[in-house]
Amino acid sequence: MNSRHLKVSYQSASSQQPYRVLPPKPFLRLQGRWLDRAGFAVGSDVQVQVEPGRLVLEVMDRPRETD
Repeated sequence: MNSRHLKVSYQSASSQQPYRVLPPKPFLRLQGRWLDRAGFAVGSDVQVQVEPGRLVLEVMDRPRETD
């Protein structure tokens, strides 16, 4: 099994109220050809199981190839 090392960054949180500062939201970006090779093709539906300190990503279906 291959492993990848990523860093959790942040995304600014927007507020509906002016001058209200919200804490940043954690943000994790996954991208690369390695996703396709692992079965995560563009357009796939993905289920995310969340556990403390662990995320499990699973492809729910594979997109149909068109001729």
